[in-house]
Order: sequence, then structure tokens, then C-alpha cells
Amino acid sequence: MKEAEEDNGFTYSIVRPTAFFKSLGGQVELVKDGKPYVMFGDGKLCACKPISEQDLASFIADCVLKEDKINQVLPIGGPGKALTPLEQGEML
Repeated sequence: MKEAEEDNGFTYSIVRPTAFFKSLGGQVELVKDGKPYVMFGDGKLCACKPISEQDLASFIADCVLKEDKINQVLPIGGPGKALTPLEQGEML
């Protein structure tokens, strides 16, 4: 990326969402239907902050409009503390 930026005046914003609420919503429906909550390993390995599609879209639009987001790698998540899959399952 840096070489492309320097050679051509190319700009970028790399957006890295941690998770989507939509994905978690599928788990909620399964649990409501009496099915088990599914997670990998012990559920403690990684934590994430799910974000809605609308909030992510707004953030991406800001990447085009706001200079402080140009030529950056931008992790993005929703509000609150990052939760492990185990913590998410306990909440369900």
C-alpha cells in the first residue's frame, strides 16, 4: 500500500470490523428455539465488539470524507466492552 500511495498518490482506508450484530442474531434465534449456543474452543480466545451494518456503513462513508481516516488501518467495533464468545453465550 505504501508503495502504491507514494508512486501514484493512491489513498486508502482499510476498515477491520471485529464482528457483526447480524451474526450474533443468528445465535440468538438458535438459542430461542432451544438449540445450543455454538462457540469454538473454550470461548475465551478472542473478544469482539459487534457492530451493526448501518453503523459500519456510516464509518466507511466517513473514511471517504474525513482526512484523519485516510491512509489508515482502522479497527472498528460497536459500543461497550469487547466480549468473548463465552461472555456472549452467558448473556443469552
